[in-house]
Amino acid sequence: MNKIHYILFTLFFIFLFGNPEAGAKNKIIVSLSTWLVDGNVSPYNSIKPGDTVYFQPGTRSNMRIQNFKGSPRAQIVFINNNGVVTINTDGAYGIDVKNSRYIRLTGTGSTKNFYGFMITGVKNGAGLSFGGLSSDFECDHIYVANVPIAGVYAKTDPDCSLTSTRANFTQYNTVFHDNYFSNTGNEGMYIGSSFYSGETMTCDGKEVTLYPSLLSGVRVYNNIVKYSGWDGIQVGSASTDCLIMNNLVMFDSQAAVNYQMSGILIGGGSNCDCYNNYIYKGKGDGIESLGLAGYRIYNNVIVDAGRNYFPADPSKMKYGIYVNDNSCQDGKSFSILFNDIINPKTNGIRFSSIKSKKNLIASNAIINPGAGSSGYIVVTSPSCEVALKNNYLSMTQDGAGFADTTYSLVKTSPLIDAGYVDNKQITFDYYYHPRPYGKAFDIGINEYNPKYPPKGKVKEEQREHDTLISLDKKSSLRIEQLPFPNPVESKLTMIYAIDSAYDIFLDIYDFSGTQIYHYEVDGMGPGSHEIDLDVADYPEGVCLFTLRGGKEAISGKFIKVK
Repeated sequence: MNKIHYILFTLFFIFLFGNPEAGAKNKIIVSLSTWLVDGNVSPYNSIKPGDTVYFQPGTRSNMRIQNFKGSPRAQIVFINNNGVVTINTDGAYGIDVKNSRYIRLTGTGSTKNFYGFMITGVKNGAGLSFGGLSSDFECDHIYVANVPIAGVYAKTDPDCSLTSTRANFTQYNTVFHDNYFSNTGNEGMYIGSSFYSGETMTCDGKEVTLYPSLLSGVRVYNNIVKYSGWDGIQVGSASTDCLIMNNLVMFDSQAAVNYQMSGILIGGGSNCDCYNNYIYKGKGDGIESLGLAGYRIYNNVIVDAGRNYFPADPSKMKYGIYVNDNSCQDGKSFSILFNDIINPKTNGIRFSSIKSKKNLIASNAIINPGAGSSGYIVVTSPSCEVALKNNYLSMTQDGAGFADTTYSLVKTSPLIDAGYVDNKQITFDYYYHPRPYGKAFDIGINEYNPKYPPKGKVKEEQREHDTLISLDKKSSLRIEQLPFPNPVESKLTMIYAIDSAYDIFLDIYDFSGTQIYHYEVDGMGPGSHEIDLDVADYPEGVCLFTLRGGKEAISGKFIKVK
């Protein structure tokens, strides 16, 4: 396993800033009756970088966290205290974070529950919000459902004070992972501004154009988004160092509002690699690309994009992947590779970018577009500069050689070794198996490899985290091999490595976040170790897991099948 492969796949599962309780000096517990946690007011003004603030479990109304500042190496952590904090409110938000930097809001305070904060209803607003010049924040293991606006807003809009305009403020290191958003009136996740090109406001009686802040260092991964009214995940104005990966988006765009319909929206001003996401049965486009260009869209599964949007009206068009020139920088390129696009309403891929150059659409499997055999890949203008290479195009799945609905390949599949030679430095597939295996790259999300996983333990070697990928976090607990096989029927294996002797804990949860298995071993010595599990009786579908050891915790998911 090479270094780049390791860095890429471990990012999905490692909590980027370490153990929530590491460095905690005073144990301040926020009672259920307290709604305002203000770092300028006693007792919270005693909180220092590296400290932890605990929230009493139970049912409460909404709460606001404001005026806290940790440090780049020592976040201030806000965590549930050995139980679930449930929020149901008639207010305008569930949890609101303002004017805070280097903080983490995490629901990892109870091993029995994957989601330690559960926002089960907000009558008049969003579930979560991070604004008021907040920057360098991490949010994980939060459940949000039944909100009339977005599941989360993570942006500071510009105003006439000019303090939050692009020239004066940048939102750094915005990290959302292992969260659950369901039944949101608008976007499931709204990260960064959608007004990259500016918006007109009246300041001191004059109309002026104000430009929103840019985002640098965005990580959106391992989230589940279900039944969003508008876009499932929207990331805007994220101009540098942005990754959207390993998310599950189901039934997006239920409100069917024009220009608010996609599973994942790479918005104006964004430059985000988008990969290893599963987008299922939304009414909108699977992935909509309106960004700066210079990024890759790969290893994504997109099923039935737009099929339920006016199904009897072919003029209401929807696509698996749609690319346009909304904010495209002249001469930059789009790379669209290794995606499985199944049953899109109109086209598999619709490409409408003229400004971009040397674009590549290659090694994708596109099955049964609603527009028929002319609708697999549509390039809308002869001025579009795009190469179409080694894509598998068919009106039926019968000949593709898919083993099942996970789109794994059987050994006779025509997709094997049929991919294009240029892989744009993509070295792993949807399940993080290495690419290529055999003579050439395979088409679609999966790289067929009968010898995977390798026999024996993966050799441990010294690794340094690439700061562009990991936000400069080094971990003493590492996944050497993700749970395999994945998907799994009965026997599951995980290989991990630790640098020192630790007590090890593994918890597995069902799709709703309820614990279904607990494993622990005391004093495990340094080195590589293997955990073997019998999962035959586990519920079908997505299972979540958390592995803990020392000061670190790693979360992820696997798929249980019959």
